[in-house]
Amino acid sequence: MSFKSLIGEFKPKKKGLGKVMGHLEASIMEIIWDKQEATVRDVFETLSLSRDIAYTTVMTIMSRLADKGMLNKHKDGIAYLYRPALGREEFTQSIVDEILNGLFEDYADAAFSHFIHRVEEDEDKISELERLIKRHQNKGE
Repeated sequence: MSFKSLIGEFKPKKKGLGKVMGHLEASIMEIIWDKQEATVRDVFETLSLSRDIAYTTVMTIMSRLADKGMLNKHKDGIAYLYRPALGREEFTQSIVDEILNGLFEDYADAAFSHFIHRVEEDEDKISELERLIKRHQNKGE
């Protein structure tokens, strides 16, 4: 993973990407994931359809996302093209890994107990968990 840390602060009461990043950062990442490649102008034009925002604000946030390793950028003429460093699913998996690793490092018993309690009433989740456990056990053989 090319990130120092994907999250600075985990905000469990927020929705979606807001749990791990600011609202504007999340909006920009969603746009870039959808477009796969975009300039600051592209993102600004999309965002300005739904909110009053300055071009320089978008430029600053995109530059910070690149500095954090969440976006890759390269020069294309006079502008920079930005691409996501990870796909949406890879990013989500990395976030989940980081959060759960942090919980299991300090609170393994409580985290595991909570996890089991959350899946025990859902037959589909139990079946998926059993499948994952079997796959993991078969790896060791």
